[in-house]
Amino acid sequence: MAGYREHISVSGLCGVAVGAAATMGLGFTPVQAALAGVLTWVGGMLPDLDADGGRPVREISALVGAVVPMIVIRRLVRLFGSVDAAILVAVILYAIIRYGGATMIRRLSVHRGMFHSIPALLISAELVYLGYLSEDKTVKLLMASGVAVGFLSHLILDELYSVQWSGTRIKLKRSAGSAMKVFGKAAHANIGCFGFLGLLTWLTLIDTGLIVDPYDRLRTKHIHADRMQADEELTPKTGDIFQPDPQAPPEPLPPETIPHQPIPHERVAEEERDMLY
Repeated sequence: MAGYREHISVSGLCGVAVGAAATMGLGFTPVQAALAGVLTWVGGMLPDLDADGGRPVREISALVGAVVPMIVIRRLVRLFGSVDAAILVAVILYAIIRYGGATMIRRLSVHRGMFHSIPALLISAELVYLGYLSEDKTVKLLMASGVAVGFLSHLILDELYSVQWSGTRIKLKRSAGSAMKVFGKAAHANIGCFGFLGLLTWLTLIDTGLIVDPYDRLRTKHIHADRMQADEELTPKTGDIFQPDPQAPPEPLPPETIPHQPIPHERVAEEERDMLY
């Protein structure tokens, strides 16, 4: 099994490669590329959160506790509507991850358990994708891909260190195959891991637009039904007859419908003309 220094060195090199590829090959900004490189470096240390303890675990817990609030800070501002509230929640989140997260993980899992697996890699990447707030989906994919690359480097390095070279003979350690796995030995760990992965995958597909959010579909259906009901209330039904209010004053006639009434001098002129003829 590779040591702590080997993991941070290899994941750091992978971070440099991801950052260079993102800014020179994919057209991302240098800041976005640098952030993706840092997340790649952090992702290379995530599987060892289930270790039995020691200084490396404390350092990883502190690093993850600091990085996670920074990733979700924009979403916290949108959620709570205040920068002060978002900072307060970020500090609380750091304390939970730093002082309680690693302890809880060690109690719920074992070293080289499901934290060293392909499903755990996908969970980490999808959590970053959903937590990082950006209008550009490609930026979210870049950050998630960085974590996935770093996580994968850790698993590959563990498998490489499980091979013993003795001259021309190759011998596998007992830990061989325990990192690049899909299923673990414990049934409850498999059920919990794949259940959480299924939920995150469903939310990720909704966010990318590959599937339709059923809540949005239901809300659109209710809005359409309310509009149909409002239209029916405004449209008069067949057979309805308008009954005017008998107490209401009569409406004045238009000027063109009022009969002409001659004034008195016009009437006298007409009588004199009749007498002459």
